[in-house]
Amino acid sequence: MTVDLATDSFGPYAFTLSPAEAEAAAARAGLRTALKGGLLASHVAPLTAFALIMAFASVLALTGLISRRAGEATLILAAAAFMIQRLMTHWRIRSARQEGRAAISRLQSAGALTATFDNETLSLDVDGRTLRLNYADCEAAEDAGGLIYVWPRAGAPIVMPTRVLADAQEAARLLCRVSGRIGETRRARLGR
Repeated sequence: MTVDLATDSFGPYAFTLSPAEAEAAAARAGLRTALKGGLLASHVAPLTAFALIMAFASVLALTGLISRRAGEATLILAAAAFMIQRLMTHWRIRSARQEGRAAISRLQSAGALTATFDNETLSLDVDGRTLRLNYADCEAAEDAGGLIYVWPRAGAPIVMPTRVLADAQEAARLLCRVSGRIGETRRARLGR
C-alpha cells in the first residue's frame, strides 16, 4: 500500500504477527513497562547506595571508630538488602514481560489485523473491533527490529511489522509522520 497524499493517510495495512515478531514485541513491551519507573531510581541508585554503605562501613571498621563485628554486620545487612532489592527488580521485570506477552498474544491470536494511520488518529481493526487512538494519547513511535511500535500512554502498544509496507522508505515516512503528529499534539497540549 502506498501513501495517499490527498488524505494524508497511511494504510490500511493488513497483517498477522508471526510468532517471532510477537515474542520480540512482547519482550520490548515488557522491558519498556518495567523501566517506566526510571532506570536511575530502580537500578543505579541501589547499587550506589550499596557501594557507599560498603565503603563507609569498611572505613569506620578499619579506623576503629566502630567495632569489627559492627562493621561486618553492616556489610552483611547491606549485601542482603541489595540482593533482596535486585530480586524484587528482577521479579518486577519478569512480571512486566509476562504482561507484555499476554497483551501481544491477544493481538497474535486475533488473526488478521488492519492498521490505518490517519491525520489525527490511528486505528487498529482486531477481529471486527476497531481500536481508535488519538495521537495525543500516545507517548512515542519507533521502529525496532522490523516492527513499528506506537506506544500509548496507557495500555499495550500498537505493533505493525515493517514487512507489510512497500519498502524501507515508506516505513521511514510512516514513522516520521506518526512521530511528528505525536510531537505536534504534545507541544499543543503543553501550549508551545
